[in-house]
Amino acid sequence: MTLSLTFKKKIIKYRSWILLIIFLAGASVFISNNGHEYLKYDNVLSEYTELKNLTQQNIHQAQLIFFLIYLFIVTFSLPFASLLTVLGSALFGWIALLIILFAASFGASLLFIAARTILSDWFYEKTSSQNSIIPPDFKGNTFILLLSLRLFPLAPFWIVNILPAFTKISLRNYFVATFFGIMPGTILYVWLGQTMDMLLSRGEWPNMMSIVDSRIWLPLTGLSLLIFITAIYRWLKT
Repeated sequence: MTLSLTFKKKIIKYRSWILLIIFLAGASVFISNNGHEYLKYDNVLSEYTELKNLTQQNIHQAQLIFFLIYLFIVTFSLPFASLLTVLGSALFGWIALLIILFAASFGASLLFIAARTILSDWFYEKTSSQNSIIPPDFKGNTFILLLSLRLFPLAPFWIVNILPAFTKISLRNYFVATFFGIMPGTILYVWLGQTMDMLLSRGEWPNMMSIVDSRIWLPLTGLSLLIFITAIYRWLKT
């Protein structure tokens, strides 16, 4: 018991440093390999075509790598999920929807387990100011509440990943509510990624003229409506 508490305290103490070291190491590798050159518009089209050809050579391995990267990003609450969703959808098509849903749900579940066990004290302290979203003593149907918060993200994704850990919701219900709750928004992002692939495959860079194409503005409109409805609901709750 004492060993477990000591290990837990060490993880809590050094967690921020570990994340910082990982980030700095990644940034150093990116810069040392002239990674910024890949972000220039002139190189995006050629690099995208090369990346897509590379993934098609071993599609299953590429999908597994994408799954693991997405799982890592969600587990550590890194702010790249939306961008990665669009990129993965462009590269893999609609199969990316299932990959993303499972990776996001498993990643959120890992965070949920950590918040309920080894990092419970640290996470509870960090999210105490947000307890009104999902109170620990919530008496209603936590599954429905979590499903609603996934459908209409009234709080940051990582906050909603953690708060249910302090309620009585089971891991199974948490996973199911997350999987189906994020599905509508993910479908819109995958749709957008598919449209981006269509443009990039034709050698075109998305611009204002592209928005006239219904395959661009329909998913964008869907995402905008989701954000708008969430904002209205949040305003009515205040």
